[in-house]
Parts: sequence; structure tokens; C-alpha cells
Amino acid sequence: MILNKERLLTMTQTFLSKRLHSDHSIVCVYLTGSMLRDDPFINGTADVDLVIVHNQPVDEIREIIGMTPEVTLDIHHIEQSYYSPPRKVRKDPWIGSSLCFDPLLLYNKGHWFEFMQASVEAGFFSPEYVIHRSGLFSNEARLLFTELENQRNLGSSIYISSYLKIIEDGCNAVACLSGLPLTDRTLMKRFNEVAEAINREDLAPILYGLILGQNSPFPYYDYFFNSWKYYLEYFGNSDLAPLKMKADRIPYYTAPVSYYWNEHLASALWIMAKTWCSVAKAYQLDDNEYFVTFCNMLEISPMFFAKRKSQLELFLDSIEDAQKNWGDSQGLDANDLENL
Repeated sequence: MILNKERLLTMTQTFLSKRLHSDHSIVCVYLTGSMLRDDPFINGTADVDLVIVHNQPVDEIREIIGMTPEVTLDIHHIEQSYYSPPRKVRKDPWIGSSLCFDPLLLYNKGHWFEFMQASVEAGFFSPEYVIHRSGLFSNEARLLFTELENQRNLGSSIYISSYLKIIEDGCNAVACLSGLPLTDRTLMKRFNEVAEAINREDLAPILYGLILGQNSPFPYYDYFFNSWKYYLEYFGNSDLAPLKMKADRIPYYTAPVSYYWNEHLASALWIMAKTWCSVAKAYQLDDNEYFVTFCNMLEISPMFFAKRKSQLELFLDSIEDAQKNWGDSQGLDANDLENL
């Protein structure tokens, strides 16, 4: 089967028709994420991000369904009542953005979507809401940073998970100043683009320095890739595997890593670090020699805290400076945020 965007849309519509027939609580369905781009694929793999709105409480808020070995449906179920009042959604960088950044409407009962999108968009792009959404990420990153030193004795996977979350939140604080938050597969690749959008090209080198160690991992591709893939597949078949790490979703991660390794190394290492750390944390693999060697190669394990501390602080300080400069350019002051 030749996969392209049109084929995926057809498959999605077929799935949706069956779901609508069996679930009468659905009010609205809209498509967001990578499928809104001209080319949603990374090395032949993609996911289809759907938001399904229900008129009653939902049993599960996220559902991942394999469509083909290369493509999954990533469904977020949201109760209709969440969207009221609209100002709450304007503050939400994920759900608000999914509604306001030109989603593709697939199903709409009555005129719910048009009414709700118009209600949320009224003010969503105003500077005070933009800086609020950005600040949610930078404040969380700063809080995690203050706690990071104390986590060195809690296990390497806990520490590394926090280290990576600081980086992720910092990136999304920048991304929200010009658009939507970033997701794991494109976070490193697209960061330079979102930094340029606010005229802060200086941020990208600081970011990439946080995921690259002094020693090049290029000669060790087979060693790291194969051991990482083994653990993802082995534990992906476990009943305890997190939903997004189930075995049928492994190509979603492995395909971009094999592509990015020579095209954009920071992206490959980021995806490997995030997923491998998730497995290590869930299954207590802190002492696994492959995981430890990989993290030491990247210099993101607890033993490198002293070195990384100053780099992280520079990254966060630079982001907060970028936020201030952006706010000043928009004429924002403290009173604007207090009145949200």
C-alpha cells in the first residue's frame, strides 16, 4: 500500500464513520497536528491526531490505534463541558491551540464547532494570553530546575526525566510565543524555526548543546540504536507499557531516529533519550549498562549535573529574557496578566 496524506484522510474517515455509528455521545471531531502540514511523514511514518468531543464524561482521555505498521491514530477524548468558559481554553496551550490553529473539521453536530472556535479565538491570540501560555511552560521548567539537584539520588531515570522535561518545557515556552507547542518527534528539528520567529536565533545553539556531549555518538550508531530498539520492543509488549510506548507504535519512534541520525543528530538523540528514559523509569532499569552508557555519552546522567547546571540556567534565563522582550514589544505590563 502506498501511503500518502490523502490515503490517511480516507482511512481516518472510514474509522470515524464506524465510531460515530457506535458512539452517540460524539459532538465534534477535528483533526490537528502533523496531518495539517503538506507532508505529515517522517521516514514513512506518521500519526493522525484527532480530538473527539463528547457530551458526557469519557472513560479514557487518550486512545492510540494502529492503522498500519507505519501509522497510528492518536485520539484525545475531551468532555464538552471542558470548553466552558472559553477563557479557560484560551489559557490552555494544548487544547486551545488545537482548536484555534486551523484544525480540519471532520464531524460537527449542529454548529458546536463554529460557535466554540469563535468564542475561544476571541482573545486567544492577544498578547496577554500568548504570554500566559508561554509562561506556563517556562514556570514549570524553572520549578523543575530548582528541584533537579535533589533528584540526583533518586535514580538516574528520575533525574534524566526531569532534565529532559526542563528542556522540553523551555522549548515550548518559546514555541508558544509564535504558534503551537512542539511534540517529541519534531521538537529539536523545529526549534530553530520557532526561535527565529521571535528573532532569537541564539537560543538554538544553547538548546542543542544540552543534548550533545563532548564525544560524538556517530561511530556507535549500531550499538545504541539496536540496544535502544530492543528495550522498546521487549517492554512494549508488556501489559504495563505506557499507552504511547506500546510495541505497535515502535516504528513511530525508530523510523525518525534512523532518518535523523545523519540529517539532524540532536533530533535523533532527543527521541532516543525521551523514550529510553521512559522505559527505564517504568521498569527500574537505572543500572542497565546500555542505558547508562547512552546517557553518559550524552552527558545527561546525574554525574554531569555540575556541568549541565550552568547550561540549563543559561537556557532558562535566555528564554525568560526572550519572553520579556516579546512582551515589551507588544506593550504588555503586569496588569494585563492579572486581568485574565
